[in-house]
Amino acid sequence: MNDLYRLEGLDRVREIIEGAAPVAAVDLPAGTPKAEEGEEPTPQVDEEAAGGWLEPLHFCTVETPKIGAALLPVWLGDYTKAVADSTQTPPGLSVMFALATVAACLQRRFEVSPYGDDYAEPVSLWTVTALDPGNRKTAVRNAFTGVLSDWERDELHRMGSEIKKIKHRRDVAMKTIDQLKAKAAKQAESAGCGEIFRLIDQTENEMPDELIAPRLWTDDITPERLQALLMEHGERMALLSDEGGIFEVMAGLYSSGRANLNVFLQGHAGAAVRVDRQGRSVTLQRPALTFGLTVQPDVISQLAQGNKARFRGNGTLARFLYCLPKSTIGKRDVTKRAPVPESVRAAYIAGIKGLFAISPKQDEKGRECPRILTLAGDALPAWQAFSQYIEDNQGPNGEFFHFQDWTSKLPGAALRVAGLLHVVEHGAEVSAIGMGTMERALNLCELLIVHARAAFDLMADDESLDDAKAVLAWIKAKGQGEFRKNDVYKENRRFRTGGRLDKALTILTERNMISEPCKRKTSGRPLVLYAVNPELLK
Repeated sequence: MNDLYRLEGLDRVREIIEGAAPVAAVDLPAGTPKAEEGEEPTPQVDEEAAGGWLEPLHFCTVETPKIGAALLPVWLGDYTKAVADSTQTPPGLSVMFALATVAACLQRRFEVSPYGDDYAEPVSLWTVTALDPGNRKTAVRNAFTGVLSDWERDELHRMGSEIKKIKHRRDVAMKTIDQLKAKAAKQAESAGCGEIFRLIDQTENEMPDELIAPRLWTDDITPERLQALLMEHGERMALLSDEGGIFEVMAGLYSSGRANLNVFLQGHAGAAVRVDRQGRSVTLQRPALTFGLTVQPDVISQLAQGNKARFRGNGTLARFLYCLPKSTIGKRDVTKRAPVPESVRAAYIAGIKGLFAISPKQDEKGRECPRILTLAGDALPAWQAFSQYIEDNQGPNGEFFHFQDWTSKLPGAALRVAGLLHVVEHGAEVSAIGMGTMERALNLCELLIVHARAAFDLMADDESLDDAKAVLAWIKAKGQGEFRKNDVYKENRRFRTGGRLDKALTILTERNMISEPCKRKTSGRPLVLYAVNPELLK
């Protein structure tokens, strides 16, 4: 039945349950004392009638597999493992931040074209890792982004004097233009007005372009500010954060629910998007946006609810690679000190600097264009086999049907990951991705399928499901084969209305955890009782 639920959903399970023999109510056995007026007798359920139980459909408790640092090559894998060991955090947290950091450096510089034609995947990546507070998420983020911050600070220092010089020249030019415009307004009908306009045009043409120190990443942003940063920094930007506030921004919490998601979505796809800024319309030709987020599980559970409900329909949630690792809290050794070895740290810093130092390629017209990575040898058939496996399991009877929006993007994500790992290991000069790199990418993506299933199960939670889980916990704590509805109501303060409890009990019935309600006549009010599936009490 678990398989039936996963493949065909609760509607199909409900059909089977409704077609099965219900748990029958019976008269009390001989010798049972009669209840006094208004008193409920001890409930007893006919064991013979309850003997045809179907397998209970347990609530999803997906055991997510470990995502190890060994999936990453050379210096990146070494540093990722060292950070996880040093912080005593799940390695999956470091793996996802490592990938996002590399993507921040390489996005818009490379694309992966499996067939060498017009289909190509950019290497921007969206990752989100969910862990409870106290898991040292900030420490891990800082370990990976520190080199980016240092480089940005060094560039600002190097360019500082030139930035100030150009700013002063622009300020003077703009003030001159304002003065000329005011003068022209006073002399609108005079012959000298044409000369004034000529001077305005000349001043505008001679005014230097604004010089801005380069930035690779930010940790908080609005759609409007993202548009500006993309325009200012070569159409690429990364959001690397240990908080989930960006989801509130994307949902429009701070803009009356009218946030423009287009710039985010197109930044993942690398598709052109038109933006309006300072009264003029500008087209971002190939925007590149990377996310590297760590959030609390509650943030994940709310991603398909309320003002975020549209995230599922517009493909936002399908773009993220989810990691829900097991927490190490309670298992850490507080006496252990394992700092990252200096040689490992130095290799990481040198490696990352080498990545963001890769200059953009230019086409025959002098325009920036990405370097194209292809698949060599067995890498292509391996990726094709993986893609076919995903496709075969996305139909109504497939194991990926309920999150097919996410799995449909996974083959493309595998190409993105493979492209990142390839450049980390082989640099910019080798254009063909080999089988070893593709194996790493596909192994990671197979693990991420389980993590994504857990994430989407979290998103599916609602009040009724939480209530059902609470009733199930109460049933197991009681350890009895039957129970009164009234007892559930009295002993669980969360149920202020009978209707809310009824919804929870219906869910448990649909999952074959308890029987249909049985009413038994008494001298007082009718007794409502439920039988418990014996499998739950083992």
